[in-house]
Amino acid sequence: MRLAIHEFGSGERTAAVIHGISGSGLLWQDFAERLSHRHGMRVLAVDLRGHGSSPRAEQYRLQDFRQDLIDTLPQGLDVAIGHSLGGRALADAVDALNPRRAIYLDPALDVDAGPAGRHLLTWPVTGPIVARMLSIIDPAVPAAGKRRLRASTRRWDRGMARKVAQELDARRVVPSAPAVPSTIVKATQSSLLRVPYLDRLASLGWDVRQFVSRHEMHLLKPQELLALLDDVLHVRPLALA
Repeated sequence: MRLAIHEFGSGERTAAVIHGISGSGLLWQDFAERLSHRHGMRVLAVDLRGHGSSPRAEQYRLQDFRQDLIDTLPQGLDVAIGHSLGGRALADAVDALNPRRAIYLDPALDVDAGPAGRHLLTWPVTGPIVARMLSIIDPAVPAAGKRRLRASTRRWDRGMARKVAQELDARRVVPSAPAVPSTIVKATQSSLLRVPYLDRLASLGWDVRQFVSRHEMHLLKPQELLALLDDVLHVRPLALA
């Protein structure tokens, strides 16, 4: 499936950003515009299948999200960034996309739905409710971001929720050496990634970082998040306007 793409900024380098469940490419706007200005990049923000302006589908398997990215995005991107479900889709597609750098923001690589982590399976159901609350009450989300949050949570196929959650639980990513230079960022106020899993990734050559934020880090703290990633984006940052 060819996915809808929102394009932000311009530059000689190209980045792609991939949202999580119930989101859309428009949720990246604040982050993408700062990324473009700070690092001279054209930013491509996809809408995953069943989200935003992309088509709805009969199936929402992890392999479908993977193939959609391969069918839509160019190979050899300078940077590919995935958040939550988008991080999982990127991890599955990264060998084919072959970006110069992959960055995973609190990705759904190790969703544990055992007795200690059963609540994680409810995220695809409760996540949109959390997003809606953020869009109304969280002072860290600017007014334009709140409008985009409300629009995104209205424009996704809720029928995918439990199926995606079950697949994430059943098909966790086994730690291995990264296919391309890779950075993974855990939100300190999220339980999506466990410390032993991150320690294993670090031992295999992943660049593992923590960021003081809730799961929606690119929405809540786009400028601070970019500052954390400056060194792996390989371009001396420009002053923000």
